[in-house]
Amino acid sequence: MQRSACPAVRFDVAQYRQAHAPRLRYRTALTSDMTTLPPYEPPVDESQLLLKWIRRARESQMSHYDMADLLARRDRQVGWLVTVLSAFVGTAVFASLTLTAVSFEQRLFVGLVSVAVAVSAAVKLFLRYAERAEKHRAAGARYGAVRRRLEAVFAGDADARDGHYLTAIRDELDRLAQDSPNVPPRIFHRTQHMLSKDTPRSRDA
Repeated sequence: MQRSACPAVRFDVAQYRQAHAPRLRYRTALTSDMTTLPPYEPPVDESQLLLKWIRRARESQMSHYDMADLLARRDRQVGWLVTVLSAFVGTAVFASLTLTAVSFEQRLFVGLVSVAVAVSAAVKLFLRYAERAEKHRAAGARYGAVRRRLEAVFAGDADARDGHYLTAIRDELDRLAQDSPNVPPRIFHRTQHMLSKDTPRSRDA
């Protein structure tokens, strides 16, 4: 049996790990945080209940904002791609009208780029990045409003404790959980990991 390929495979793996060491360390830390979560303990009084609701509302608020930023960034990237490719195709077509002889390879290349433009535009329309980003941004704003009310209640604001305030807040959280778009677990756990570091956020208000 020939085993000459094994050292090359081990070398490629080692090289990959060395090149992507920061990303692998981040994923390892994130996975470790996910697998070493403390056991769930239900709140025993109103203060603990409010703190748990505040934490959940903050995590949901920031994860929806992070998801909205991600989708908006993808929408801009695909939009720029479609714009650049469309400009290239238009210039190439105009140039082909002025040239007397255009090779088959050039026509084929322009045709392939035209197909890429059509596919990119169709993907952008199908995935609805901008629409989904706006829904996540609206959900983040609603979670932020609930969180601010919870913080006012926790701080002892008399105006925030009108009537059955806990029931009203719980119902609002239930409605938000039902109406809000889903955040992928990867994005949610990443947001949890960032919030656990007590890193100041621009939208942390």
